[in-house]
Amino acid sequence: MNTKKILITGASSGIGRETVRYFAARGWKVAATMRNPEKAGDLVNIPGVAIYPLDVTQPHGAEQTILKAWQDMEGIDVVVNNAGYGALGILEGAGDEQIIRQIDTNVLGTLRVIRYILPLMRERKKGTIINLSSIAGKMGLPLYSLYHASKYAVEGLTESLFYELHPFNIKVKIIEPGPVKTEFNGRSKDEILPPDDQKYIAISQKVSHFYNKTFKYAAQPEVVAKAIYRAATSRSNKLRYPAGFQAKMFLLLYRILPGTWFRRLTRILINI
Repeated sequence: MNTKKILITGASSGIGRETVRYFAARGWKVAATMRNPEKAGDLVNIPGVAIYPLDVTQPHGAEQTILKAWQDMEGIDVVVNNAGYGALGILEGAGDEQIIRQIDTNVLGTLRVIRYILPLMRERKKGTIINLSSIAGKMGLPLYSLYHASKYAVEGLTESLFYELHPFNIKVKIIEPGPVKTEFNGRSKDEILPPDDQKYIAISQKVSHFYNKTFKYAAQPEVVAKAIYRAATSRSNKLRYPAGFQAKMFLLLYRILPGTWFRRLTRILINI
């Protein structure tokens, strides 16, 4: 039986790091990529794991890393686009740097990785591309406007590629986590400061309080790693994989409730 091989972006922490461990424990060879390989920590000691520098916002460097990993591993079966960034807060308060970084990392970064791996997978006539979206790619919630914009883009991109890549036996999958216990809601969160307006400040405080309560019940990163593994090993053409109880609950409510009702319920829960 041939050993399967996977490349994972954003592997230095959170979901990416746990996914590296999860696949390696099941005998896969893993190319764990990250902007700063010095943050690899104990990943360097895991059998079958190789660390590569990859910043998805740097086109030339990203392409070179993907080509090197492909050559080193003699092909890659699965690519996981996990590298991400979240700027959270009132849109009016966002600076150009935050807006550009949000789209460059989550959207353009994903597009770049896919473009660089596609010719290689197409030549082999097989492969799987897994994109990390979120429930934020399916519904709009307050103060997540920039992040939603990036994840809605990932959803549309992936669904279109489903048709485009089918003739080449290349599968595409979307992972949709809800709240997850990572640094996303901690030190990695980039908060957009609201403009000096009392109404903005009031809604910001209420929404922040609600999200902090929600993250107390967030899923562990391993829950998402398991969903990624299911997507990577499935022979079906299933496109979307919700990850975690809260993700499944929110997506169910969003699907069965009329939009007006869902938005009213959201306002009631947050008191805005």
